[in-house]
Order: sequence, then structure tokens, then C-alpha cells
Amino acid sequence: MTTRLDRLVGLLDTGATPVVRSTAARQIGGIQRQHPEELFRLLARVYEYIGSKSWDTRVAAAQAFDAIAKEVSEWDPPVEDDVKPTIDDEEDLLTFGQYNVDSVIRNGRLLLGSAGKEYDDGLEGLDAQARMALQRAQMKKRLGIGAQFLDVDLLDDVDLGADNPPVVETKRRKVEEAAPNGAESSDIDMSKLSARERNRLKRKERMNGGKKKGKIDVGPKTGNGESGVVMSQTAVDVTEQPGGEAIVVEAKKADSRETLFAISSGRWPFEAVVEILCIDLFSPSWECRHGAAMALREIFRSHGFGAGRMSGLTKEENQRRNQQFLEDVCVRLVCVFTLDRFGDFVADHVVAPVRETCAQALGVVSQFLAQDALVATQKALLQLVERGGRKDAAIWEARHAGLSGLRYVVTVRRDVAALLAGDTLDAALGGLGDGDDDVRGVSAETLRPLVDSLVMCQPGRILDVVSAVWAALADVTDDLTASAASVMALLARLVSHPDVRSAVVEAGQTRPQEYALAVLVPRLFPFFRHAIADVRLAALRTLLTFAEMPNGDTAWVDAACLRLVYQNIVLEVQDDISELSARLWLSLLRLLGRGDVTADQLLAPPDVAAMFQLAATPIGVRLPMALLYAIPNTGSVRHNVDSAMVQQDLGLIPRESVIRARVLAGAALGQLLAAWPQSARATTFTGLLGQAMQSGWALQCQLASVVIEEFVMAERTQLIEAGTMVGNAMAGGAVPLTADLLAPLLDTLVAVLNVSDPEPRDLDRALAQVRADCSVLLDSAVAESCLTAAQAQALLPATGFSMAAAAHICGPAFDAFATRASGDARVMLGERRLRATSSMDYHVRSRQQLNVSTAASVASAVVAIGQLPTKLNAVLRSLMAAVKQEPSPLLQARAATAVA
Repeated sequence: MTTRLDRLVGLLDTGATPVVRSTAARQIGGIQRQHPEELFRLLARVYEYIGSKSWDTRVAAAQAFDAIAKEVSEWDPPVEDDVKPTIDDEEDLLTFGQYNVDSVIRNGRLLLGSAGKEYDDGLEGLDAQARMALQRAQMKKRLGIGAQFLDVDLLDDVDLGADNPPVVETKRRKVEEAAPNGAESSDIDMSKLSARERNRLKRKERMNGGKKKGKIDVGPKTGNGESGVVMSQTAVDVTEQPGGEAIVVEAKKADSRETLFAISSGRWPFEAVVEILCIDLFSPSWECRHGAAMALREIFRSHGFGAGRMSGLTKEENQRRNQQFLEDVCVRLVCVFTLDRFGDFVADHVVAPVRETCAQALGVVSQFLAQDALVATQKALLQLVERGGRKDAAIWEARHAGLSGLRYVVTVRRDVAALLAGDTLDAALGGLGDGDDDVRGVSAETLRPLVDSLVMCQPGRILDVVSAVWAALADVTDDLTASAASVMALLARLVSHPDVRSAVVEAGQTRPQEYALAVLVPRLFPFFRHAIADVRLAALRTLLTFAEMPNGDTAWVDAACLRLVYQNIVLEVQDDISELSARLWLSLLRLLGRGDVTADQLLAPPDVAAMFQLAATPIGVRLPMALLYAIPNTGSVRHNVDSAMVQQDLGLIPRESVIRARVLAGAALGQLLAAWPQSARATTFTGLLGQAMQSGWALQCQLASVVIEEFVMAERTQLIEAGTMVGNAMAGGAVPLTADLLAPLLDTLVAVLNVSDPEPRDLDRALAQVRADCSVLLDSAVAESCLTAAQAQALLPATGFSMAAAAHICGPAFDAFATRASGDARVMLGERRLRATSSMDYHVRSRQQLNVSTAASVASAVVAIGQLPTKLNAVLRSLMAAVKQEPSPLLQARAATAVA
């Protein structure tokens, strides 16, 4: 009978969505809360899926480990003077004193995606304990620290590179002498053997015949000499029957893995499962390694403090055991870094799931490390970085792994950042100059959490880091390089710190050829339209930080900078990047307002006209390349991320994104008009805006209205900040009119508003399609002898075609000539007419939509100016129509704001 636990565990693998799987994982944790005695059973059931081939299944199993661990109380055993536990496992724990990177690389077995060994592991026929012992031995061999014949000889630690490896030959002889010629194991005093020797002896007996002549108690002994295994070999399932008067008790033998996870009383509850997971870290299958690392991460997140502790020991002894246990886990994780070579590509960068997850686990474990163990961990990682970057035998995966481990360690242990910063900084700076792109990326990620420590502890090296970052950006010669996003994010993080900005500004005054913003900022321009969105975002954030500096220098703001930021607004599809571009544009204009250079000195009237025409290009029509500002090519490989927007391919980009870009561009031009010197506003903008409103193009009229509205709002903001907007102007919300600018524009706005149902030129292409469909209909009628050629030409003249003519052709004229057609011909003519009427319907809907949007924009501009016409019907009708009928949420919101 399937139980609730069976169903929940099954959902970890078969759940339809990640939400279902995570919910099942949380509910498994709930079972642990309700039934604490079922810990080992739950761990055994979840463990089955931690090495699954499915990524989602492994993630769900790790979430289940996390949920279970959170429901187990923190292990802090009391001190019991009358109970002295037997400690026999310390010799199996690894230390960083034994770790030698060259020895592990030379003797260890590389960990790849899959060596095929997971299908031939030699574990058939062995019970749980024997399988565990053999897997432990295989793990040590993969580390490069095992003997050649695992089933004959015990293991030693010589290949770790330790100066004084443990001596185990004498103990082996004692074991062999204690049981000559297959003597019964019951004659052996098991209490004097280590856990490793007991496991080996049991495995040897299994191999010699598989039948026990005596009972072997492989569990450690407690102080009173009794076996301390917590769980029994037999479990029962109790099922209540309907009515509540009877129950069914079913005896059930405990699962072998469940027994293997059980621990002796007085020990850390997760000790056995952690040991198994540490063995799985060196599995030939990368999925098994990845799952084991995730499970270790979740367990130590909640229970790192209790790891290795035992009842009956003093606090000092337990603290020492805890550090030994944690150091052993750290050594194993660093060994994974040393040997793992598995990598895969996702989108635009390489991913190393095993090394990345092991680095996260190392960061979690490092939270509980004492300072000396933490320094030892850092030292081992630095050795790995140095070995990976050795010129004669470079291993980029090793260097990548070492830097990944450093990144998480320094991120987690900010309390000792001053202790770790120096050497970590040297390693990361060396990685920034590495020839491998992935190493540069992880080096940048390593430096990001060190920025505050760099400023506090080593302020003299700020410029070294800044120079290395700019040099790394110069090495980005392809838009698809993985390090671009990380390096650009590091640059944004650096310049966000006031002390770093101050250091750069001061260096720019003494060494302007290296650190002047006018030299540095242009290096960011190629990244404005980078193929990776995060790179574009980081580049804008960096420039925004420079623009918002108090008392900042304006020498770096030039025409190229303004044109490119404006172009970002027009071309960007992602909302967060377009909003940041608009914010940067406004900050640049305000920065110019505080300096000696004005906007009209940087942008000539032809530049402003080109910017306006770019934004006024009809939606669906290709943007003119001549209006786009081109960055000189420096030899880098650039990918056109704006192809869909330039082509105006509405099948690839949403129409709403295009509308949003055009409205933001109009707002940017309105802010530019407010920043323009008042004496030059009329000559530059009056003719441009007036011509756009009278051009007959709906989008040009709409854009001009947005420019005027945003100009008035920006002017009002400036007057309020300056304190000159008082009295009636403040109370009424009206802006003092610039007679030579707004007065003629206001008259034009009112005139456009009073035109009823205009025919915008934006629909010329739609009208041409209607004419073409009507021409096909008439040609078909002529071919079927329903009309003469002269009659068809009279219905469809060469010039002067209108929607009224189309309605006559598809209406009365069709009814007249369709009666002359035969049955099949009449069906064919009906299909031609249906196509023509569909084109007509599209034209009518588009015309209505354009007129509503345009009229609402014009009315909003009139309301913003504050001088309403005598008759308000046209203004109110236009705004309310947009509130009710406008399909664009952005334009609808703007109309609603004007009404309010």
C-alpha cells in the first residue's frame, strides 16, 4: 500500500513543476517535525534521488535535505562524566597538512562527466556496511591516496603528501595474526580495532565465503560496552482501520541504507549520511557529485555547529572534534576542486555545476571554521590557483575552481575579511589578467565582495584594482565573452564606493592620461548595446554613478555620450534597461546644467532633428541607419542585438515595447528642451515641433505632443526647485509661457485637436493593401466576364483611391457584378471580397486606434501647458476616449494622469 511518504518522495522525481517538487520537499520536512524518530528513514528515502540524472530531481532532493535538517534540533551534546565514549575515527579524518595539490593531481583520478565506472562498481553481492567500506576505499584511490589493490591492502595516506603519514601496516598485521586461517571473528576483540579495520575485516569475511561463523558487532561501543546503534533491524507499520477499533501491525525489515545511515547513540545525527555524501563527491558520475555537494551544503547550513560532536566529551574536546570534522570536509571539497574537470555551456558562458556547488558548500562550512582552519583553507585554495596558472602545465579548471572557492569563502567570512583580503586580492588580480575568459569572470566575482575590505584595509591598492578592471574590459573582444558581465559588474561595484571614486578623480588630476574620466568613459560606449543584457545594465550603472557624483566633472560628457544614451532609449527592449537609460539621460542633462558647457554646445540643431526623426519613424517601418550614431569599430567582434528593433519586426518584439521606447524618447527630448538655453529654444524646436504636428503623420504629432508635455513638466520642476514658481503659477499649476515657443505651439495643438477623424499618413501602407485586394477582386471579376476592363478601371482609378471607394467596390458594386458569375466563380469572388473586407477592417481599427492615441497626447500637452481653450469638449472627449479605448497600458496611464 502506497503511503503518504512514498507519494511525497516520488514527487521529488515526477513532480510536474518545480513548485510541486519544492512543496513535496517541504512536506517531507513536516514529516520529520511530526515524527523525529523517522530521521534515518527519511534521509535514506531522499538519498535515492540526490544523484538523479535529472537536474530538477537533484534540486528537489537537496531541498528535502534542507527541510529535514531544519526540523532537527541543533546537536550540542551534554557533558556526562560517567560516560566516556570510544573515539576511534579520528585517524580517518583528513587535514590540510596532508593535502598537496601536485600529489593529488599526479596520483588522483580525474573527475569527468562520466567515466562509465558507475555501471561497474564491483559492489554486487555486498551488504550495506561492506559496500560502504569499499566505496570509502575507492574514494581515497580517486583522491590519489590509495593503494593499487583495494581488496587486498589497507589504504595509507602517503599520496596526500603528508610529512608523517599514519602507519597502518602494523595494525594490519595484528588483524591478520588475530584471525589466522579464517578464525572466527567472534574471537577477535573488536573494541581494539578502528572503524576502518572493522569494515575491512567484515568485507574480507564476505569475500572469503559470505557465511558468518560468529556475530560481528561492527558498531562502536558505548561506555558500558553495549552496542549503541540507534535503530533496530525491524520496523513496523501501524495502520488504523475504519471505525477506530482495530489496527493492523505489519512487520517490516529495515532498509539496508536506512541501517547504514543510523549512528551510535551520543553522536551527531548526520554523521553517517555526511560520510556517504563525502564519498559520493568523488563518484565517476558528475550528477552524483553535484547532488552530494548540494546535500552537504544544505546539511551544514543548519548543522555545521554540531558536526563531529559526541556525548561525554568536554566542550573543549567537542570543539576540537568539530573543527577536525569540518576540516576533513573542507579537504575533500578542495580535492574535488583539484580533480574535477567537468564543464558545460549554457547560453553565453560555461558552467561548472560540480565545482560551483562545492564552492557554495565550502562557503557554508567556512562559517563554522576557526581562524587557523580558515587560513589553512585559504592557503590550499591559493595553492590550487597558483598550480592552475602555472605556465608550463596550466590547468584552467583548477584555477577556476580555486577562485570560485575563494569567492564564497571571502563572501561568507566578512568578519575576517582583513585577514583574507591581501592574498585573495593578489590571486584575483592575477586571474583578471588570465588568458582564459572564464577565469577572468570568476576573478571579477571574487573581487566584488572584497571592495569594502579593499578600501578599509588596503586603500593603496585601489588604483591597482581599477587599472586591472579597465585592462580586463579592453581584453573583451567579443560580445559573447563570459567575463564581460562579471567584469562590468565589478566596475559598477567599484565606482559605487565613494572612496574609490575619490581615488579615481584624484588620480585623474595627477595622471590624466590614465585615469581621467574623459579617457575612461568612452571605453564603456561599446558596451551600451552589448549582446548580454547584464553587461548593458552594468555599463549604464557605472556611467550613472559618474553622472550623479556631487561636484562632478563635466568634461567627459560629449555629443557621443548623449547620442548613445538617447539611442539606448530608442532601441532597448527590456524595461529595466530603458528606464535606467532614461534616468542616466536626465542625470547627464542635470550635470550639464551645473557646468560651463550647455547642451546646445554639444548638440547642433541637425543632431536634434535626427534624434527626433529617429523616434518619429512609423512603427513597423525600418529605422533609417543614417539616423543612428555609430561607434567606431575597434576590431572587436560585435553582434547586432538591435536587429529586431531596427527592422521593426513586430513578430519578434512586442508592439508595447516599441511604444514604450518612443514615449521615453519623446520624454528625453522634452527634458533636452528644458535644458536648452532659453534664448535658443525657439530657433531649434518651434519649427521642428510645429512641422511634426502639421505633417499628417500621427506618430510625429503624438511624439511632438509628448515632447511639449514633458518639457512643461521639466520646466515646472526647475521652477519649483529654484523657488521662482509662486503665486498663481504655483496654485494653478501653469508655467509662464515663453511667447516665442509655447504660444504658437499651443495654437497648433488646439487646431489639431479640433480636426475630426483625420486620415493619418501612417496608414498609407494599410490603404495600399486595401487597394491591392480590391484590384485582385476586380481583376477576377473581369476574368469571369462579370465586368469589362473599362468598368473595373472606373471603379478603381489610378489615383485618388480612398476607403469610400473600397467600401463601394466591396458593397453595391460587388452585389451588382457578382450576380453575373457562375456558382464556382461566385464562391471565388466571395473569397476575394472577404480578403478585401478584412484589409478594410484592419485599416478602420488602426485608424481609430491612432486617432485616439494622437488626440489624447495632444490633449495631455494642452492640459500640461495650463491654458485650456474656451470649449473643453474636444480636450475631455479625447482624454476619456483614451481612458476607455486605448489598448496600450502606458498611453492609457498617461491619459488618466492628464484627466486627474
